[in-house]
Amino acid sequence: MKKLIYLGLMMLAVMAGCKKENPAVSVQLTIKDFFPVSGNPGTVVTIRGTGFGKNLDANAVAFNGIAASVLNVNDTLLVVQAPDKGTTGKITITAHEQTVNGNVYTYQALSVHQLAPANGPEGTNVYISGAGLAGTDGPATVTINGKPAIVSNANDTLLVVVIPPGAGSGPLEISVNGQKTVSPAFTFQAIGSIKPLKGGAGTNVTITGTGFSTNIQDNAVAFNGVSAKVVSASATALVVTAPTGVQTGPVSVIINSQKTAGPVFTVVPAPTIKSVAPLSGPAGTLVTITGRDFSELKEENSVTVNGMQMNVMSASATQLTATIPATATSGPLALNVNNQTVTGPVFTVQALGVSKLLPDNGLAGSVVVMKGMGFSTNVAQNIVTINGLTVQVTAATDTTLTVQMPVGVTTGTLNVEVGSLSAVGPVFRRAGVEVFYKGTWATAPSSHMVFDSKGNMFVGINAKIGRIAPDGTATAFAGSDNSGNQDGTGTAAMFSNIGGLGIDAQDNLYVADAWNGSIRKITPAGEVSTYYRGITFSPRFVYADATGNVYFGSEYNGYFKLNPGATQMTQVGRVNGNAQFVVNNGKIFYANTDMHTIQQIVMSTGMISTFTGASWQDGYVDGPPGQSRMNNPSGIVFDPVSGLFYFNDASNYSIRAFAPDGTVSTITGAAGSYLPWKSGNVNGPLKDALFGMNQSAGIAVDKAGSIYIYEQRFSQIRKIVLQ
Repeated sequence: MKKLIYLGLMMLAVMAGCKKENPAVSVQLTIKDFFPVSGNPGTVVTIRGTGFGKNLDANAVAFNGIAASVLNVNDTLLVVQAPDKGTTGKITITAHEQTVNGNVYTYQALSVHQLAPANGPEGTNVYISGAGLAGTDGPATVTINGKPAIVSNANDTLLVVVIPPGAGSGPLEISVNGQKTVSPAFTFQAIGSIKPLKGGAGTNVTITGTGFSTNIQDNAVAFNGVSAKVVSASATALVVTAPTGVQTGPVSVIINSQKTAGPVFTVVPAPTIKSVAPLSGPAGTLVTITGRDFSELKEENSVTVNGMQMNVMSASATQLTATIPATATSGPLALNVNNQTVTGPVFTVQALGVSKLLPDNGLAGSVVVMKGMGFSTNVAQNIVTINGLTVQVTAATDTTLTVQMPVGVTTGTLNVEVGSLSAVGPVFRRAGVEVFYKGTWATAPSSHMVFDSKGNMFVGINAKIGRIAPDGTATAFAGSDNSGNQDGTGTAAMFSNIGGLGIDAQDNLYVADAWNGSIRKITPAGEVSTYYRGITFSPRFVYADATGNVYFGSEYNGYFKLNPGATQMTQVGRVNGNAQFVVNNGKIFYANTDMHTIQQIVMSTGMISTFTGASWQDGYVDGPPGQSRMNNPSGIVFDPVSGLFYFNDASNYSIRAFAPDGTVSTITGAAGSYLPWKSGNVNGPLKDALFGMNQSAGIAVDKAGSIYIYEQRFSQIRKIVLQ
């Protein structure tokens, strides 16, 4: 038994000896920083670092060689009290057979104990608490990275300062009564940029800036107030996903309750593909994609064919070009713009393809050049069709076909077959300019035109109104060459200087009978009555809305509204109107011919403003409000088919349009030259047409969306086909 006891004691001794010979490796002793960095004797100082352990007695701390009391300790934090007899100098720590020196602690009355908040953007109010902060020789001064901060409040224990623009991150430097100290580091928050600036729900947006938290959960990001998911985070960049329900507005970042506002993120719809050309071709083919809501930055548009990435060569908001990769196979084109994806038509990888039509619109008999690849130089071997109709090929090379559009042509794709290969071509629009009517009803200096629901045009000139059927046949409808003031049926009625026509949903006509100072009404059967009399000025131009209100203008007295039944006349605009106008969505849109602009009147307030164009600046420029230019615009008509407003740009001899956002575009005229005063009498494709209308020329639109313009110069009314 004794032997066993001795054996056990020997084993314990050996184990103890082994431990003594192999001491555990301790954590490296370091001082990262301490705070405050100055103060009077007795100030509590917190030291951050490593290797302190958990034993108070194991850590000896000295201020410039004078021992300090240790109040609390853990592995990374040491809380001590500045000794009474200490002097300015370095802080030294000895622990676990290691000694390290820290920075200098300054004995003085000035001391900073706390900073709140410790982060924020420019303009943040920061509260600095401490001691000795009140100045006797002058107010305290505070800087950050050399930039002065405004001190908005001060006493001995508290300073309130405002972080200056572009401050950057770092400690605040405080000077009082010749003494200086620094605060803990302040983290400066700023958003420099966001990319992309446009997109929708699901778009990944990179926010670059400063002062972000590397901990994802500490960064709260919102798009116009709607919280977004943070995908990744660094001190200078956050990647976030635009949330469901996102709306246009600023992007903001909140860190530790401190908010930083950034640029506006604009919500745009998912991209729309309108056309792709060509729809077939070999590797290396340059494909043009037209549509809307593309990104103007190439790198924000990703195009694939059958899942294979294509190289985007150019980009605008409405058009992209990209090349078919070398190893591509036939399949659908797909477009991703800032994480919003749309699938387009199938692209066929083959030798035959049609890339462009010149022109891409026209009427029966129009000559079109088809550009592409893989055509046969033998005319007879190229079979071209549109909507099942055979199209005559008149000339051919391996890259071009010259064709003539057949009678009965309608809008559709212009397709080609060569041998066993077939290719779908771009869309050819049945569109262009043709004569609708020529004769005596188009010989007056001024005119007014409207359409009824059956496609009949009514045209008012002088003291009479004619009706022109859809086939161009004209008959007298009401009034005659004799002026007067007589109700009645058809030609038995009498008018005196017809100043405008309007039509309601029941096909009743309303006539501005200028010299009789009245508004006359004509039923579809031709019965003429006086709708409202006693107008003390000459009414000009008429518009009837869907709810039974009738509006009319005047050259010097403004715009007026007659309620249904004409029991009350109300002035709705106090500006001179000298051209055909439109009432839409509570506003009057009219052309100010002299100012070269389209104006709007908000009828509820009477407020008048320029809607598009630039005041007193003529020209011929398409584009948004302020950039667009026109030259003596006159009559306006609204087309519910396209949602556009068409107008007669008289001195540019063109038919132009403006969208509800004020963007101006050209429909036809001046042979596509964008040159003013370029007139003529040329029909055909939209880009070839020349016109000769004047400022008094009427303009109308039928229910199919075709536009009509009155040309006294050529005694004709021309039709602009757009469908």
